[in-house]
Amino acid sequence: MSSPEVATERESVDKDRIKLRVEVPEAALDPALTAVYRRWSQEIKVPGFRRGKVPRRLIDQRVGIEAVRDEALKDALPGFYQQALEAESLEAIAPPEVNIVDFTVGTPLVFEATVDVRPEVVVPELGNLRIEAPDSEVRPHDIDEQIDRLRDRFAELENVGREARRGDFVLLDLNAYQHDEVIEEASATGYLYEIGSREGPPSLDEELEGTRPGAILRFTDRMGAGAGELADQDVSFTVLIKEVKTKRLPAADDEFAKTAGEFDTIAELRDAIKDQLKETKRARAREELRGAVLEALIDASDLEAPSRLVEDEFTHRLEHLEEELSDAGMTLSRYATEIDSTELEVRSDLRRGSGRAVKGELLLEQIAREQNVQVSDEELGRQVAYLAARAGREPRDVAQSLADSGQLGSVAADIMRRKALEYATEQANVIGLVTDEEDQPENEQTNEDEQIVEDQ
Repeated sequence: MSSPEVATERESVDKDRIKLRVEVPEAALDPALTAVYRRWSQEIKVPGFRRGKVPRRLIDQRVGIEAVRDEALKDALPGFYQQALEAESLEAIAPPEVNIVDFTVGTPLVFEATVDVRPEVVVPELGNLRIEAPDSEVRPHDIDEQIDRLRDRFAELENVGREARRGDFVLLDLNAYQHDEVIEEASATGYLYEIGSREGPPSLDEELEGTRPGAILRFTDRMGAGAGELADQDVSFTVLIKEVKTKRLPAADDEFAKTAGEFDTIAELRDAIKDQLKETKRARAREELRGAVLEALIDASDLEAPSRLVEDEFTHRLEHLEEELSDAGMTLSRYATEIDSTELEVRSDLRRGSGRAVKGELLLEQIAREQNVQVSDEELGRQVAYLAARAGREPRDVAQSLADSGQLGSVAADIMRRKALEYATEQANVIGLVTDEEDQPENEQTNEDEQIVEDQ
């Protein structure tokens, strides 16, 4: 095929991979050559000539005609490649592999581009996706747990004469040694420690249980991965128990309700907690439902994710994991051991997850195309404002950064896929209707915006 400036031939290399042979008339390079000469005329200093007035022949003498042509080709090649894609009606999903076949003066430019293209995506029938609705009911014990957490926040510590138990607090002096030399960074004086918190040396919690004030403990531990420079080293500890304390929780009564939230009665506090939990659990249920619909959509599709995209996603995920592990002072191999796995299994799980993620994105993008999903400036602005708030920056600065780096389109694509998933969730067959009979009059249908799932 051909366009005004390029002639193309295509050859299938692999599934969803095309090799394009592109021929471009030499004259089509003239605008890029002119731009390079103009740019270098401003940069090259030649005695007797002002900046911007250096003749082409002198630039050729200084840098060589080949260098000028190479620079022009670098500038013009992306445009020629895009014309070739349009001529063949192809949509690339990754940067191409380009090989220059012929770039001889006086002949057409010929190059080959191996392109990963978007596969044909067939979306499964959304109404056939059967999903169990996530539980969003607020039960009495959920409210009790929140009340207990509130009571714990207002608890007071009091000394006890009994033996220390899990959940008690112990005031202690902790000294760490290696070869009779004190390790200051692993030692503490007057340290209030909660038994069972697992925030101290590996054996500290077990050693403290059953002790009384005045007891002295001596033990040696092999330090874990989170111990920094002491990781995998033996460290000896001496611990002096000064006090044993336990929490005294306030009674869950009207007085506590007044203290905790300025409510008149404990019943009012429970009602307020119920309303808050209801909103939180509904939001969580909606998010879980969307995730379940996406997983069901992926499972129902026979789409094979393009290997190039899977490899790119896998590389990104692996680098991210290794960066997080490095920040925690851990290697991938050590992490695999800690989770009772192998490095090969960790990599295999990452690759499997990458394949499903790519497959899911392609399916959602196809749904967005079929349903003509659009992203408004207002939606894009809200997302940029959200990203700015998370980063502690001004929305205008974040928007500019995204635009300069070419990532604004990715943000819009994320919104588009999210809206496509919302559509898929609405169309899926979700089993289990959640209603709130207390908040709606009898025989009145729940508003769709507040309804979590619909039983179809």
